[in-house]
Amino acid sequence: MLKILLSGNAEERKILEEVLLLSLNEYKISFNISNLSDPEKFKRSCLFNDDYNLIVMCLDGSTKYIFKGYSGSPLLYVVTGIMSFPPTAEEIDEKLIRNRELASFFSPGEYTVTHHGYTRKIPYEDIDYIRSDNKKTVLHLSNGETETVSKNIGKVASEINREYFAKSSPGLIVNTRNIYRIHNSSRDYKIIELKSGAKVELNSIYFEKFRDAYSLSVSRLASLKVLDE
Repeated sequence: MLKILLSGNAEERKILEEVLLLSLNEYKISFNISNLSDPEKFKRSCLFNDDYNLIVMCLDGSTKYIFKGYSGSPLLYVVTGIMSFPPTAEEIDEKLIRNRELASFFSPGEYTVTHHGYTRKIPYEDIDYIRSDNKKTVLHLSNGETETVSKNIGKVASEINREYFAKSSPGLIVNTRNIYRIHNSSRDYKIIELKSGAKVELNSIYFEKFRDAYSLSVSRLASLKVLDE
């Protein structure tokens, strides 16, 4: 569960909670929100303890955020940033929801692989893309691993939640939530660069449908600053 602390006066905290709830509920993130109005108590005890994963505060007319977590406990890492106040849905999506550090709290679903008595549940956020391999299908994961499924890609496509995946070329389905950049390459195709660094092709004949699917799942396609022109 994502533990969130909101800091500011009563009106500021109410505004922050309202805008955060929209995104947290949309992405089905389990969370708990606490409130704090005393800035001195915040400095003394909340900033440096481990009670909260995410601290969001109104400060000097802006929204500041601090994400704290562990990378190989007990090593603490901290990610900070700034948004407008109140933050827009696009800012929350880009800087919080799609932040790599929050991935463990973002679980829109999972795909179950079963073969030879072996079962593995793979969270959607761990799947970069899915590629056809004759009558089988290969899941390419964000950590570089692959998982082969003894089903054709049409069957796999019918089993996944297509709210998160879109076809980008023949025999290839991409996780729209894991896209980092889309590069223009030629008139016939573009290159999709995923957060893991992997690159796959986006065929021009699929671009309109891909764009529509991506806009439905991310809702910020028009302002995607990394889309090369």
